[in-house]
Amino acid sequence: MFSSLSRDDFSWSRSRKALPVFFLLWFGGALLATIYLLIARTQLHEIERNETERLLTNYLSINHSPNIYSSPRNIDKEDSLYGLAFIRMVRGDDHIILVNEQTERPNFKGLVDLSPEKKGVWLIVGSGEEERVLSIVTRKYGNTVLIQAAKDSSEWYYLYRKMVRWTVLAVVCSSLVLWLFSLYYVQFSLSSIIATREKIAGLTRLPKSELLSEAGNGPELDSLYKQINRLLRQNRHLVSEMQDSLDNVAHDLRTPMTRLRSVAEYGLQAEDDTQRLREALSDCLEESERVLAMLRIMMSVAEAESGTMQLELQECEVGATLAEIVTLYEYVAEENGVEVRLETVDQVWLRLDRTRISQVWANLLDNAIKYGREGGWVKISARVDGSYGVVVFEDNGSGISENEQGRIWERLYRGDRSRSQKGLGLGLNYVRAVLEAHSGTIAVSSVLHEGSRFEVRLPLMAS
Repeated sequence: MFSSLSRDDFSWSRSRKALPVFFLLWFGGALLATIYLLIARTQLHEIERNETERLLTNYLSINHSPNIYSSPRNIDKEDSLYGLAFIRMVRGDDHIILVNEQTERPNFKGLVDLSPEKKGVWLIVGSGEEERVLSIVTRKYGNTVLIQAAKDSSEWYYLYRKMVRWTVLAVVCSSLVLWLFSLYYVQFSLSSIIATREKIAGLTRLPKSELLSEAGNGPELDSLYKQINRLLRQNRHLVSEMQDSLDNVAHDLRTPMTRLRSVAEYGLQAEDDTQRLREALSDCLEESERVLAMLRIMMSVAEAESGTMQLELQECEVGATLAEIVTLYEYVAEENGVEVRLETVDQVWLRLDRTRISQVWANLLDNAIKYGREGGWVKISARVDGSYGVVVFEDNGSGISENEQGRIWERLYRGDRSRSQKGLGLGLNYVRAVLEAHSGTIAVSSVLHEGSRFEVRLPLMAS
């Protein structure tokens, strides 16, 4: 088991994870060892106490006679104490001590200093070479005589001390094994994470369509792998979108940058023609402004999507803001042969960033005119619907296919029919981001070759 441990398992980070496990196991083992010793001590004490009581009862049953306590001369010193180390009989100030010389060397000083009422198990009597470990009991005989008896308990006492030493040694020596076990436990608990890491690393060598298996790994790993696969899909989708976006940016910026370079080369060829140089510089400035406008739109979209857009809110009547945009695009609509009609059913007052909401109206109207048909129409309406103000842009232009309706909000996405028109594919993406910053929504319904309908909903001002 421990042979599977590697150098990484002995690192500081792994050791910190293993410390709680080690202390839990070590203190648990130490607690169990302590409980074991206490139980063993209690049982041995009980055995020693009962055995001493039994020996005293046996002695008294054999030598039971009132005369035995009346005078010392009646005691036969050759009588055996039946396994007891000594017996002391106390009546008033008279003390009689009988010592078993066959098993114990007399230690009269220690016995004299011992209180007649002293009792207990594994009591140390005497000192030095005369030290004895005794289990002592006391009993009253009649109303006047106190009997104190002791049994030698050195055998069990020293056996218990050996048990304590060996148990302590086992607890100390087990630290190494428990530490290795803790490291192994940490390694085992991290095995699923390590396996996941290796599987994810292996995905870089597999086709892009490959994902982690989401079944048969256990409930926790199955759920984790589902989340990882979701992130992988999102990442691959973002990479794909980024590639498409870069292609679109390169395509849309290529024309102004090429024109800018051509104008600059044209100006360099007219070294002595001041008027020609001025015209070239003017054209360069115009093209550079166009490129900067594209970049500003991209930055605005990024700002809106990240939620860091700073809005300068003010009370606005929506019909007035729509009228301004309709007036602005009046000539563009005439050039494209599209009629623009503004119908304001209600006065809709909202708290808006006037500049940014005007950009929203401009984008929606510009798209309606740009993709409209000659002789067609664009109808704009505003009304109150409950606690929302609703603005609708409706046209009878080319429409949007059902497959493209879900993607028109993506950054830099341009449909097949829109590539013939100038643009960067940022308009609708920017529109939705600005509306969401105003806590609003936008929805589209469209039929190909019949027209489109964009509905904007914004919360009304609190009264």
